[in-house]
Amino acid sequence: MSKITINQLHMALYEANSIMLTVHVRPDGDAIGSMVAFYEALIAQGKTVHMVVDDIIPERYSFLSYIDQIKDVAYYEANHVSVDMLMVLDASTYERIGRVGALFSAPIFNIDHHISNSEFADHLYLKPEFAATGEIITDLCEQWNWPITESMANALYMAIATDCGFFKFSNTTANTLKMASLCVAAGARPNVISETIEAVSAARLELTKQVMQTIAFYKDNRVATIELSPEVMAILGDDTDGFVDIIRNVDTVDVAILLKGESPNRTRISLRSKGTDVNAIANHFGGGGHIRAAGCTIETSIDEAKSRLLEVIK
Repeated sequence: MSKITINQLHMALYEANSIMLTVHVRPDGDAIGSMVAFYEALIAQGKTVHMVVDDIIPERYSFLSYIDQIKDVAYYEANHVSVDMLMVLDASTYERIGRVGALFSAPIFNIDHHISNSEFADHLYLKPEFAATGEIITDLCEQWNWPITESMANALYMAIATDCGFFKFSNTTANTLKMASLCVAAGARPNVISETIEAVSAARLELTKQVMQTIAFYKDNRVATIELSPEVMAILGDDTDGFVDIIRNVDTVDVAILLKGESPNRTRISLRSKGTDVNAIANHFGGGGHIRAAGCTIETSIDEAKSRLLEVIK
C-alpha cells in the first residue's frame, strides 16, 4: 500500500482508460452519491467507466442520475470486463466491498475519509479530516477544474449532507460547508434532496413506535440503546437510518447505540457520540469508522452484545 497525493491520483486517473467504481456493501448516501457523481465526472474526461455494488441499492436514491448504470456482482460475473483500475470509494476495508474485489485483477485505488481505514488498497487517497467522501470528490473536481453539473451537484450535496447529519454533526467543518455551497451553486436543490431522503411512510412510523419501546438508558443516562430485533430487521432490511438519532438527541446522552439483530446470534452495531471516541469502542470488536460515528458486528444476541458494549464503555 502507498498513500498518494492529489497529483499522483490525478496522474493515475489520467493514465487509466477504463475504470471500475465500487463502494461498500449496505451503501449509504455518501457512497452512492460519491459514486454516481464520480462516474459522471470521469465519463466527461473521456474514460470508460463501470459501476458495481455487491448489494441492493436503496430505493430512496433512485432520483439520482446514472443510478440505473450501477450493476450487481452477478452481472459482471456473467459479463466480464477488463479494467485498468478498480476505484473503491468510501470503504475502509477490503471486506467491505464484498465479492467485487475477487472479480478484477487491476490495481486497487481507494478514496476514503474513515480514520479507521485499514490501508488495504494498492494506492490510498485518505482525507480523514473531511466529513464525507462526497466532500473529497467535490474538492477534487474544484482543484482539477472539472465541471460540476447539476446532476453531479445533487449527488455530491446528498453525499456530504447525509454523512454529517445535514450539517448538524461535529464532523461538519468550514470546508464541508464550502463544498456543499459549491454544489448548491452548481444546481443542487437542498430542499428536494432532504425531502426525498427524509421522507417517512405511515408504515415506517408505526414500526418506529414499536422500536421506541426498546429504548433504555445506562451509566447515569449518558449511554442509550435502541434495538431492532431480527423480526423488525426482516421488515426494514438495511433501511435503518434515523433510529440512532432518536436517542442521540437526548440531552444527557453522550453515546447512542443502535443494535440491529441480523439473526438470533449476530448483531450489527451503530455507535454515535457527542464526546466519546466510539471508533475505539468499535475497534475493540473488530469494527471502526470515525471518532463520533462507528460500527461493528458482534456474533451474539442483541442482549449479549449490549452487555459486552456496556462493559467496554467507561
